[in-house]
Amino acid sequence: MEKNGKAVKEIRSKNLKITNKPIVYYWWFSKKIISTLLYPLDNHYDKNRIKYKKINNQNYGLLYIGRAKDGNDRLVKYHIFDSSNFHNKGIENGRLSSLRQTLCGLLKIEMSKGKDIINEYIDNHCFVEWDILTSNELVENEKKLIKANYLPLNHQNTKGILTPEHRKILTKLKQDVKV
Repeated sequence: MEKNGKAVKEIRSKNLKITNKPIVYYWWFSKKIISTLLYPLDNHYDKNRIKYKKINNQNYGLLYIGRAKDGNDRLVKYHIFDSSNFHNKGIENGRLSSLRQTLCGLLKIEMSKGKDIINEYIDNHCFVEWDILTSNELVENEKKLIKANYLPLNHQNTKGILTPEHRKILTKLKQDVKV
């Protein structure tokens, strides 16, 4: 299956729409920033287990996988654009994207003030890919992919993959900036 993919900056700058079909999506981060991004997890993640690949002549590491019933709504509007402005109004009710929450925690940015900073960060350092699936394949496929990869930014479905300490640190980092 050939993956569809785009640089986050291109999706934002061109206001691109992707499929409204169910997808599993993959967040690739520039290898240049991974050790800095994951510094708060130092000694609690395995650098050697991160999957890397060359995209547009740059090395990227796969750090997060998610799923969406509607690809454009979830990946583009929710994660990339935060179009419902949950950075400002959705923190208390947990509506801010879990990826954005995790990035705020790792970068020590208050969630309510972090939208523009996170936008710039993912624009400059991220590439996303997605596979179109059927609704029936979605949940099981995402779970299998998470279990088959080493994803330091995922929390769900990572028991036995990430250490308990790694998971606790991610939770604490998010709680510390949930303002």
